[in-house]
Amino acid sequence: MRRTSAIRLVLVPLVGATFVALSAAETCASQGGGHPEPSWSLTLLGFANFAIFCWIIKRYAWPAVTSYLQDRRDSIVTAFEAARLARQEASALREEFDRRLRSIEEESQKAREDLLSLARLEADRVLVQARQAGDRIREDARLVADEEISRARLALQQECAELVTSLAAAILTREFTADDQHRFVDDFISRSREAVPS
Repeated sequence: MRRTSAIRLVLVPLVGATFVALSAAETCASQGGGHPEPSWSLTLLGFANFAIFCWIIKRYAWPAVTSYLQDRRDSIVTAFEAARLARQEASALREEFDRRLRSIEEESQKAREDLLSLARLEADRVLVQARQAGDRIREDARLVADEEISRARLALQQECAELVTSLAAAILTREFTADDQHRFVDDFISRSREAVPS
């Protein structure tokens, strides 16, 4: 808004001065029919016209031009200041990013080392548990084997006893006579009587 009013103030007198100059030139041309002769009055009028033109420019256009140039300078200075601040901020952000990146790398290395130590501890714990489980399994297998051996011995002893009994019965039935049976019964009765206290 301010700029357009300043431009109007400059253009209106400029157009007016141009019309005055053109009409003066046309008047001179119509009087002489060609090139006019130099006259002091026209020269003074030209100087006066130029002085009025300079005064109008200085009075109305120059403040608008200087104001425009000052505004433009201020906007450029503001833009440079904003760019400088943005550059400083970008530099600070980059330093912060680099610092965080280094921190993340250090933390990841520490986490990797912690995980490796935990994995080693877990592997040692699992190995100890496996050894204990192996020892328990061996002990259980030994106990089961001992029990199986005991059962096998008992079964063999029973089988031997049955076999001995059957062999003895077979031998006795074959070798024992009726006289041997009477003598065996008499001997058993006499021993029983001796064993029983009277």
